[in-house]
Amino acid sequence: MIELSWHPDQTTEYWAKKLPLPIKSKRPIPQYDGMDYRMREDTWVKHILQDQFPDYCRYPGFEGSLLCSPGNIMHCFRDQMVLEGLALTVAWGRMTRSKGNIYTKSNKVIEKTLLDCLSSIEATDSVKDSWNLLVAELGWSNVITSKCLHFLARSSGYSSNPPVPIDNKVIIKRVWPAFEKIIANNFNQAAEKFPQEWWDNHTSWEAYNRYMTAVICWASHIDWTTTQLENTIFQEYYPGDKSK
Repeated sequence: MIELSWHPDQTTEYWAKKLPLPIKSKRPIPQYDGMDYRMREDTWVKHILQDQFPDYCRYPGFEGSLLCSPGNIMHCFRDQMVLEGLALTVAWGRMTRSKGNIYTKSNKVIEKTLLDCLSSIEATDSVKDSWNLLVAELGWSNVITSKCLHFLARSSGYSSNPPVPIDNKVIIKRVWPAFEKIIANNFNQAAEKFPQEWWDNHTSWEAYNRYMTAVICWASHIDWTTTQLENTIFQEYYPGDKSK
């Protein structure tokens, strides 16, 4: 099992190792499978360069519909059909209302950028350069960048510690405050530093890396992959409906 190279934020690592995030599940909760959302191919084909999506993306039993499952997303990325993989990722992540902020460049520019990301990940065993490329070239948010890199990395075989999605509703508004509260209750102001937040106004790599530092530490503590850890905390900390 090949692994990505990460350079942890030291302060975040200190607290994440000292104070694991409370979770109830003894076993990992499976990743959202996309089965309750059928994509209409005719509304998504404008975002790819081909006339249609590959046959393996079809939703069984529903003509003209696509299944945005993790398996289909990674299959597309492995086949270097990156625009198809991106479209499925947007649907899987329930980001259709944000399409205007994702498809800001031509399909060819987006395709080249994503192919460059694939090459960079495999050449460096890191997603840092790809993160910065997506933010700088495409103007993407931390949410779509993290979700796309999650599947790009996994499609290249990095299944142990891939980057995982970050989102506003759960990770930023619920998980971070829970972690922050635990730290505050155990904080020695004279001897310890408080970690910085997991997001900023610049969609910086440094902020996302702090989040991933915590995820990696917590996953390692219970011998799970980062994907398993994120799936579980997303489900446990989600307010109400748990579909992505």
